[in-house]
Amino acid sequence: MNHNPHSLTNFPGITLITVVAAWLTIALQQLPARSADEKAVPAEAAAIDEKTPPPDVDSSKTPAPETPAVDPTISEVPAASADFPAPKDLLNQVRSKLQSLDSLKCDLHQTVTMAGMTLHATGTYAEASGNRVHVEFRIFPSQPAVKDDVKQLAIDAEPAALAPETSRGELTQVSDGTVLFTLWKNGTNVRVTRRNLRDIMAAATLVSGYDTDHVAMDLGVGGMRGLISRIESLMEFAPVQKKKVGETDFYVVRGRWNAKTRKEIFQLPDDVIADPRPHVPEYVLFFIDAKTLLPRRIEYRKRAPDPAQKFDRPMVTLDLRNVVLNETLPDDMFEFAAPEGVKEEDITEQTIQSIQQTTQSPGGKTPPATEAPKP
Repeated sequence: MNHNPHSLTNFPGITLITVVAAWLTIALQQLPARSADEKAVPAEAAAIDEKTPPPDVDSSKTPAPETPAVDPTISEVPAASADFPAPKDLLNQVRSKLQSLDSLKCDLHQTVTMAGMTLHATGTYAEASGNRVHVEFRIFPSQPAVKDDVKQLAIDAEPAALAPETSRGELTQVSDGTVLFTLWKNGTNVRVTRRNLRDIMAAATLVSGYDTDHVAMDLGVGGMRGLISRIESLMEFAPVQKKKVGETDFYVVRGRWNAKTRKEIFQLPDDVIADPRPHVPEYVLFFIDAKTLLPRRIEYRKRAPDPAQKFDRPMVTLDLRNVVLNETLPDDMFEFAAPEGVKEEDITEQTIQSIQQTTQSPGGKTPPATEAPKP
């Protein structure tokens, strides 16, 4: 966004909506944000929907146990056209596009599929100059996964129809560029927290070896550009592909956790391709609209546990729909008022202490405080 006085665009922790995504967010925060180059914006974009078969894999090429694993779904992706940009170049273009906007508004739809269950969350996102943000999310009860769920994950499919009154939880995040408020509703439990972003930034500048340019990412509220940068620093990428869906052309960028991430964060042996833990994905993909250079979908995927099997499946899918650019947004959209009778909990100092502890722990990998609704 234009007008970025603190380089702090607060794209809230959308991936904190579910247990799966919350775990992933915490894991990602364990790698110091200073390893991400925000200036080199990368993004993995694009989910391969179920209409697109995964790259063909020859099971005979599965490495022997004593050989470092090479993931076939990355190593055997067809080469991209010479006319397509390199992954990091494309992601830099995406970041530049986002940076140039005065405002962005869209609808959000998240789908989580795991252990035979499907969970949906829907909401809205708005961001304006001055690092102002407003996000609302409703979380709906999980349901047994059915065959039609696959059809609904197609990028051109209509999202599932969900009655607002059936939602079980809510998340609202509002920032005027100075203070970030978070409201969690989990059944009858309600929690409101506040973070003074300027105080946190000022404290971060006093911490030796801490990169203040990435403090927002360490807080889990680093903006779409910060999210892209963070993921890129943890991944290696296949060549950019192009996919046509209806009348829209998409660039597809597919990333897999790099060797450092697999070893230091996920603690996987070199010869393991698929993480045996069901809640840990192997890939992140984005669809990037080839015309607007805006991300349309972010998707985490899980590969088959048997290396001889050549498919992976969607695990967490986040769609950005009905995107509106550079519309004048009302100032009161970025003002927050706690529900009557609910006390605000100031976690500014707690957050500062987490930053200070980052450089005191081995490898500097202590994650900063993350929020979750109280049980």
